[in-house]
Amino acid sequence: MSPRADACRVLTPLELAGALTLIWVLILRLFRRNIVAFWLAALPGVILHEMTHWMVAFATFGRPGFPRFIPNKMGNAYALGRVPIHNPRWFNGALIGLSPLLLMPLAYAVIVYGTPWRFSWLGGWQFILMPLIAAECLLECIPSRPDLRLVSLSAIPLGIVGVMAYLFWLR
Repeated sequence: MSPRADACRVLTPLELAGALTLIWVLILRLFRRNIVAFWLAALPGVILHEMTHWMVAFATFGRPGFPRFIPNKMGNAYALGRVPIHNPRWFNGALIGLSPLLLMPLAYAVIVYGTPWRFSWLGGWQFILMPLIAAECLLECIPSRPDLRLVSLSAIPLGIVGVMAYLFWLR
């Protein structure tokens, strides 16, 4: 294959979807200066973020409350959503707090399984929508400070249980 032919290579659909995801991430980051525009742009990701908290809290008996998606000013920052957890315990705090990390494999699955394998006019909407959903997942997959505070409730007990399990496994 000549160097000229290699330079003119066409992107595969997955490469195009990955590039469009990065472009969407950059576009969505531009809205950070205006809270109303940012809230509207980030709302699908905020819903996904809070629903991961809700589902993991429900599965681990954390008794989640009704999720709220109205922005609240907290000091210098805004909280775009929240899910009250009525039963945080040592065994579920870390799982609930780190649950937004589940959005990373979701973003991967959306790109890999949601992108069509061939270019067509009928599938064109998928080349716009799937990278947007993946970008929302990637922007909202980072746990917030209140999430990390919830993780700290169970870090020491889970660390002790982990060390005990490791020592038991060595024996």
